Amino acid sequence: MDLASLFAKHVAHVQGVYENALNDLSKEGKHLEAVLVYSGTEGVYFADDEHISFRTYGHFRWWLPIERPEQMVLFQPGKKPVYFQVIRPDFWYEQTVVNEAWWLQQFDLVSLEAPEEVMDHLPRTRRIGFLGDNTEFASQMGLPSNLQNERNLSNYLDFYRGMKTDYEVEMIREANRMAIRGHQAAYDAFAAEGSEFDIHKAFLAANQMLEHDSPYTNIVGLDEKGAILHYQHKRRNVGPGSKVLLIDAGCRKNGYCSDITRTYARDSAHPVFRDMVRQMDELTLHLVQQAKVGTPYITLQEAAHEGVLNILMSQKIVKGNREALVDAKISSLFFPHGIGHLLGLQVHDVGGFFSNDHGKLAPPPEEHRFLRLNRKMEDGMVFTIEPGLYFIPVLLNPERETEKGKMIDWDVVDALTPHGGIRVEDNILVTKTGAVNLTR
Repeated sequence: MDLASLFAKHVAHVQGVYENALNDLSKEGKHLEAVLVYSGTEGVYFADDEHISFRTYGHFRWWLPIERPEQMVLFQPGKKPVYFQVIRPDFWYEQTVVNEAWWLQQFDLVSLEAPEEVMDHLPRTRRIGFLGDNTEFASQMGLPSNLQNERNLSNYLDFYRGMKTDYEVEMIREANRMAIRGHQAAYDAFAAEGSEFDIHKAFLAANQMLEHDSPYTNIVGLDEKGAILHYQHKRRNVGPGSKVLLIDAGCRKNGYCSDITRTYARDSAHPVFRDMVRQMDELTLHLVQQAKVGTPYITLQEAAHEGVLNILMSQKIVKGNREALVDAKISSLFFPHGIGHLLGLQVHDVGGFFSNDHGKLAPPPEEHRFLRLNRKMEDGMVFTIEPGLYFIPVLLNPERETEKGKMIDWDVVDALTPHGGIRVEDNILVTKTGAVNLTR
């Protein structure tokens, strides 16, 4: 199916979700006759006039692939959505919006020179909900404060963004294709003994990206820095002689994200560590096979800990009987994070803790408190699967003299700690017939 057809079906789906949301709210005594979705406000740094890089609000981007502030979409049940395209007269910054036929034909376009002009085009009713950051603007437009970012509406939309349309899946698939191209370039830079900075640049250059085009800040960790889960720096003076690269980097296509992690170990790396990289890749693929409609996502978390413990035992990093190791939660010392999260218009997409579309929360249990998704897997869900095994001094060192520490072979840990850690992350689509790995 061509892009225009995919997008037309997508917009029809979003309209249906909004209509159902308004119907449900009406039954609960909250009557909305329209919703105005605002793309966001461009900000500046505190006590400065430098602009912060702008990122469109997710619920606006669900309608339109436009990365611009002050844009609006008006939804009214039974009517074609209206795109209020704000293009200010400006000689300081480029303001052009390129209107592409494949998405434009799904909207009535109204051109404005200032967002305040939308007042003349809103329906006469003031039962208009508002979604967006600029609630002061909404109030100036006469939209009632109790319908601004109305929680029940937001919860409903967040919940259904968890299941992707064919258009959304194709955008995430393309974002994966782009990211794999970047990861290959990053590996080549690592093989050439490039620095973290060199590897980062290679990833961006492979897709002719700027840093702002990335869905998140690339994590490029050589050796011990791979044990810092969200390592944020790019060292220029480290590269030759490095043994391990952990790179977590993605791309965006029309606002939709990919989120991929790979770990590479040179032949000069410790043979145990090299073997664990292979085992982690196998574990990731094993977990993908367990992703099925109707299964609680937390079962993947539990299976991941079982798999990490298997690796630790097979490499004799931990010792003792399996039941005692499980009771001691020994795997959490080496695998402290959640197995994954919803993926879409945001890297950590919304609605991960909702048990229903009315916002009833289902937070993860305390022993897996960093898990970002605790729903049953449903047809159309896209999420990451990203098991890891790290040698993190801040977690391990306090256990050296404890009872739990007696279960750990510290000589092996000390030998592997300079290598940092391992993570392998793929992006997975769940369907009625099984899981589809969008990364492989």
